[in-house]
Amino acid sequence: MEPFKLLSREINNDCPHLVQDAVFLVEAEYAYLYGIDDLADRLEVTKHHLIRIFTANTGISPGKYLCEIRIYHAKNMLQYHKNAPLEIIAGACGYSCANYFCKVFKKQTGLTPTEYAKTIPYDPDGDDTNLSLQKLFL
Repeated sequence: MEPFKLLSREINNDCPHLVQDAVFLVEAEYAYLYGIDDLADRLEVTKHHLIRIFTANTGISPGKYLCEIRIYHAKNMLQYHKNAPLEIIAGACGYSCANYFCKVFKKQTGLTPTEYAKTIPYDPDGDDTNLSLQKLFL
């Protein structure tokens, strides 16, 4: 699996505005999007048109990109908030339940979130914000 790249750093002005807007929305509001149907509605296009244009210009479907963005942020949260409950991390990353989050995380990374967190060196500064993270998403 190749390293994750934010598309906003990769796309240029030659890319259609629809793709630029979709990338921006996914990266900025990944936790609030209910899926590609919601993304297409916000962009005022059909889901099929969005998928066709996005995939042709980026090489990845918008659904796959949304999933990758969510997992990217989940990895960061697991690194800096090791003791945060998985329900909190799942919700903060746009998943409605921890079980589904764990299933998607394992499919993407090959590890469960707990296994992944154990591979990261301990960061005592990251645990200090655990309470504020819980308050933010409860």
